[in-house]
This record gives sequence, C-alpha cells and structure tokens, in this order.
Amino acid sequence: MYRAFTAADQFSLKPDNVFLLTDGLPTLGKSAPRGSTVSGKKRGDLFREASKVLPKGVPVNVILFPMEGDPGAAAAYWQLGLASRGSFLSPSRDWP
Repeated sequence: MYRAFTAADQFSLKPDNVFLLTDGLPTLGKSAPRGSTVSGKKRGDLFREASKVLPKGVPVNVILFPMEGDPGAAAAYWQLGLASRGSFLSPSRDWP
C-alpha cells in the first residue's frame, strides 16, 4: 500500500480517484519486514505510514474482501474512505 500510494503521488497528473482492493491491513511498508510474521499492531502502523503518503485531495474507494484475523481492517479502511471523501465497501462472505 505504501508503494502504491507513493507511486500515485508521483504521477505527473494527480489521479481523480484511487480504487484499493484489499483483503486486510498491509504487511509490507517502505521496506521489507524483519521477520516472517507481522503483528496486528505493526500492520496498523504500516497502514498509518501508507496513509501519510497518499496524494492530498484524492478520494480513496476501498473494497475490503472479508478475511478472518484482521478485526481492525474494516474500521481503518472505512475511516480512510471517509477522510479522503471516497467510499468503503465490504462484500459479504457468501458474495459470488
């Protein structure tokens, strides 16, 4: 997410929207993780780090696919959509 948002910020023309399809909070940041697992707290930190490099004034529209074990993801992405004047959608588990 960090690298995607950084790339979007470097476009010669600012994007009018960003569409983010994800299954949870990020596990990668500016650099590779040190270990083989990433804690929930670290994933939240990576999310906040990536959010800081998002181009200003660009709405982020999030589609969060349901996954177990990431209880903070829905709230974080909902807030991102709200703060950026974008949207948030999470389809139900039985969605085709």
